[in-house]
Amino acid sequence: MNRFLRAPTLIIWLTALWVALWADLTLGNVVGGLLVALVVVGVARPTGVTGLERTYFRPLSAIVYGGYFLVQLVKSNLVVAWEIITPGLQINRAIIAVPMHTSSAGVVTLVANCVTLTPGTVTIDVAEEVSGGDADASDDSGEMLVCRTLFIHVLHFIDVESVRRDVLRLERLAIKAFGSRDELPLVDAELSAMSASRRAASRKKRAS
Repeated sequence: MNRFLRAPTLIIWLTALWVALWADLTLGNVVGGLLVALVVVGVARPTGVTGLERTYFRPLSAIVYGGYFLVQLVKSNLVVAWEIITPGLQINRAIIAVPMHTSSAGVVTLVANCVTLTPGTVTIDVAEEVSGGDADASDDSGEMLVCRTLFIHVLHFIDVESVRRDVLRLERLAIKAFGSRDELPLVDAELSAMSASRRAASRKKRAS
């Protein structure tokens, strides 16, 4: 992203995130979010925080991302509501590790927060590891390559693959909207491998 557009875009994004977290679209809340965003950007830049340097903004893809997230939010709310109104306890808890493919701390933060905002799932930790275990590892721009893994607590656990698949789909849409599209093949390859594995398991089950 052009360095002159990065700060305004980040301020707009943080303001929108503030309003979404409060779930209250009022003038006072928008102004409050704008002030908080200005302070965050103003404090982060002088202290050398560069975690959002690789963040982009593509409006159409951002709308698709928001729509997908809202659909998942409604589905999760319905599952939790059904759990509340039906007798018995159908909760099956688990903590699942989901490695991220993006190098953008901003995109990872977005995905982690959306997972937490979705009823039934909570991001409890984000583990970071320098690529290759070398503290001097860096890319062509001189920045360290950091691999991040989300640890997600799930209330209605079915299997590991379904949790990872849902999170990776969210990451893929987030990368298309806010990340580097050069990272999309990594996510697509894993999602394709998951689909192939699921089809093979389904054929094996029918054959038996």
